[in-house]
Amino acid sequence: MKYSPRPSLLRAPLVVVAIFVLALLALYPGASLRAQGIAHPLPPNAPAPATAVMPGDPPADLDGEVADMYVKGKRLEVVYRNTGRLATQIMGELQVRDEAGELVTTATIVEAKVIGAGRSEKLRVAMPTLAPGRYTLYAVVDFGGDALTAAEAALEIKP
Repeated sequence: MKYSPRPSLLRAPLVVVAIFVLALLALYPGASLRAQGIAHPLPPNAPAPATAVMPGDPPADLDGEVADMYVKGKRLEVVYRNTGRLATQIMGELQVRDEAGELVTTATIVEAKVIGAGRSEKLRVAMPTLAPGRYTLYAVVDFGGDALTAAEAALEIKP
């Protein structure tokens, strides 16, 4: 016996709606790129910008977070995630503060690294040598938005 499915009356309209929605989603990024080109025209023969971020871009397109931070051996690993819609150039530092909140030392985590939209990056920095005591570590990253993003962790160095 041969199986013959009955055509559904809803299948054709659902396919048309799905194609329409996919077409709108496919056109949306192209429309925003054209708008950026109009809003930020480059002079003739100008070099391309280092990143997709240009002055005047809406802050909503720039977003990021320090997703995780942990000590692994003699280094600190920081996971940064670009949650925005544009590639951004990031800079970051590790700040170590004592129990009173005083800055003990800093170390550069990353300097001028481009992270694509929706991408994550594991950044590594050597842990500074610290005297016994309690500290708070802050991994602070500047992604070019209106605010910085950071993560903090408590650290105790025992004698």
